[in-house]
Amino acid sequence: MSDLSLRLLRDGYAAVARDRLAHGGGDPYVTRLLGRRTVVLRGAEGARAFYDEELVRRHRAVPPPLAWLLFGRGAMHALDGRDHRVRKLLMLDLLDEDTVAPLVDDVARRLESATEADELVVFDTLVRCYGPAVLAWAGVPLPAPQAVAVSRRLASIVDGFGFAGRAYVRAWAGRVWADRWALRVVKETRSGRRRPPKGSVLERLARTDLGDRVAAVELLNVLRPTVAVAWLGTFAAGALAAHPELADHVARDPDYRRAFAHEVRRTALFVPALAGRVRGSTEVGGVELRPGDRVLLDVVGTDLDARYWEAPAEFRPERFAGGDPDRYAMVPQGGGPPEGHRCPGEPLTVRLLEATVAMLARRRWEVASEAAIDLARIPTLPDGGLRIRALAGAER
Repeated sequence: MSDLSLRLLRDGYAAVARDRLAHGGGDPYVTRLLGRRTVVLRGAEGARAFYDEELVRRHRAVPPPLAWLLFGRGAMHALDGRDHRVRKLLMLDLLDEDTVAPLVDDVARRLESATEADELVVFDTLVRCYGPAVLAWAGVPLPAPQAVAVSRRLASIVDGFGFAGRAYVRAWAGRVWADRWALRVVKETRSGRRRPPKGSVLERLARTDLGDRVAAVELLNVLRPTVAVAWLGTFAAGALAAHPELADHVARDPDYRRAFAHEVRRTALFVPALAGRVRGSTEVGGVELRPGDRVLLDVVGTDLDARYWEAPAEFRPERFAGGDPDRYAMVPQGGGPPEGHRCPGEPLTVRLLEATVAMLARRRWEVASEAAIDLARIPTLPDGGLRIRALAGAER
């Protein structure tokens, strides 16, 4: 049997499903990842076990070539226990829904202007809207060309986390540059040479007792994931183009718009799995977990699990008409309570998607280019970043 890491490189988002079949179709099941015994969990039951902090830890769970690239050294993501709780509360406070409201408003203004064009490449447009907006909001305003350049470097880090050939090399170049840039910004703030607005992300991180490098890493962990919402936003634009009958609801009904954003997050392919390490001996679903084992949460399998979702491959925003999704049955940005290892930027992601589809839904669009999706590439996008064209006379 091949190592799951090789399957991920070769098969991308289909890797875990194919690996499960190769191991007899069990759920959970045992495989090997980077040579280590690994238990793969899925569904709400698996997510509850994965997010049990007495059972699973994050320290050294993600291999350094990925963890250091995507999150940075010393980031909150690899912490456990009290250290994690303290850092997580800081990040949740920085990304509080009221605090991010001006950022969402700025993104909406930028999108309103951008979507006046009759044709656009969605992914590039979103990077150019989300990135400069979050830089300004976080306390690092830059001239427009420089802000776009920084945003593209941040996007390059995300684009390479799946080890996709030259994209992986570009990602590390982006990470090295971003670490140096963010470190300089933090040092300038702490020395008084830079004065970000009071209460901004940069100003508040500079006031913490975090070391310069860790504060810089966490600044990037606010900026980079915000730019990364461009991947989900591109899939949202594709869903609107594929389902024009939903656009009126999206444009007029805020509750439906939120449901639409949740369904995008459920169906869009971004992270295929999440990793942890087993603390002590236990059993989940009849499978033994041993100390030191890796444990993977199958994100794609969970979000498309027919045991929890009727016709899971179909795009149906009405699934969420009753409110937000169950915190364990849907895990595109992690599961469990917010103070656990769930992504602190999840509420911001939802609001950015709401703002994006609200602007796009003002006009009818058609896909103007080949929109094939390479499921072997992580992360994936429609070819060319999805070029769309406004239909004449289709204003709302």
